[in-house]
Amino acid sequence: MQSSFSGPLTRSRTAATQRIEGARAWRLSGLSFALFLPFGLYLPYFPVWLAARGFTASQIATTLATPLILRVLLMPMIAYVADRRGIAATLAFCTCIMALGFFSLGFAHGFTLVFLGSVLAISAQGSMPALADALSLAEIRRFEKIGLRRIQFGRIRVGASLSTLSIMLLSGLIVGVFPGERIVYAVTLLAIFPALATVATALTMRRLRFDHSARSGLTEDRHALPLAILVIVAAALIQASHAEIYAFGTLQWKADGFTPGMVGLAWAIGVTSESLLFIFGGRFIRGTHDALRLLMLGASGAVLRWLSMSLNPGTAFVLPLQAMHALSFAATYMGAVLVLGSLAGRNHKARMQGWSSAAMALSMALATMASGRLTHLYGSGAYLAMAALAATGLGLTLVAAALYRRLAGAA
Repeated sequence: MQSSFSGPLTRSRTAATQRIEGARAWRLSGLSFALFLPFGLYLPYFPVWLAARGFTASQIATTLATPLILRVLLMPMIAYVADRRGIAATLAFCTCIMALGFFSLGFAHGFTLVFLGSVLAISAQGSMPALADALSLAEIRRFEKIGLRRIQFGRIRVGASLSTLSIMLLSGLIVGVFPGERIVYAVTLLAIFPALATVATALTMRRLRFDHSARSGLTEDRHALPLAILVIVAAALIQASHAEIYAFGTLQWKADGFTPGMVGLAWAIGVTSESLLFIFGGRFIRGTHDALRLLMLGASGAVLRWLSMSLNPGTAFVLPLQAMHALSFAATYMGAVLVLGSLAGRNHKARMQGWSSAAMALSMALATMASGRLTHLYGSGAYLAMAALAATGLGLTLVAAALYRRLAGAA
């Protein structure tokens, strides 16, 4: 009698499981989409807003770099609170602070107040990606433990790329409505969406609980800690090599005659390429070894990209070079996140990503401050220094791959 019902029951469970998997994947991807809406306008145009407020190149570099330095100090503490008290709730707090920070800039006047408001908003904004990654990886791991199909991290993270892309494609129109100093009002409006989305998530998504019985450190296997450190430093250097284009790319392109629409297109090409890698690249990553290969690919692409940019290419070459963002940023990002996610201890999901974020913030801060001086002295030649950073990251990644092979052989 029991066997006569097993078929329908099994099909019913399978259908229910697929609905649960799909709903959770869409929820995480939608959260990622909301979180990154402000980035689509902030990245290309916040330096322009600072310039409209009368900031010099050195002041722009200092304003953008200071929150990165603060993140080095704050991110480990924020990640510790997230692991202990709930990643979703901590993420919601940071998004609300970001929205308030950008809102305050609309009323700030003078270098000091604008600087302080910018530091508050950017510091809170900078903590969001690491917390979002930790939340996604923890949910992916939870799905695996209860026997549900594994969600590809790239399919979740692509929501961030698509939202950034959407705003970048609309940036020319947005800047037309909010020109000059009014750009900050548009950024503030976009910052409201992640605040609302994360508060809703914190209220509905289960809290990832601290396991008091777990005794692991930052890595599940203590012998893997040097490998994690190598990956963190390598990824930090590769990502820091983007400092020049993040801080001065739009200003340089405008000086070369790019229209606002062309500037938006250039940034959009980069985000489109990273979106494609997030969508399709995840299916080829089956373990730590593949993730390390992806990190190597990202470093190699960064070296080639910045060497080419140092030649001060025109419009016909800048746009194709922007497509290499899929390698220099996306491959580096996904490779590092997946390696560190596989190595992280049970109670250190947020802290592993937090330490990585702190390292990236420090390297990006130093690179951004240096780029202000290098751009003043050498113009596009500053990209040669960015290529050197990426090459150093590539060397460390090769060392990390060799160490992983040794650890895997000893296991």
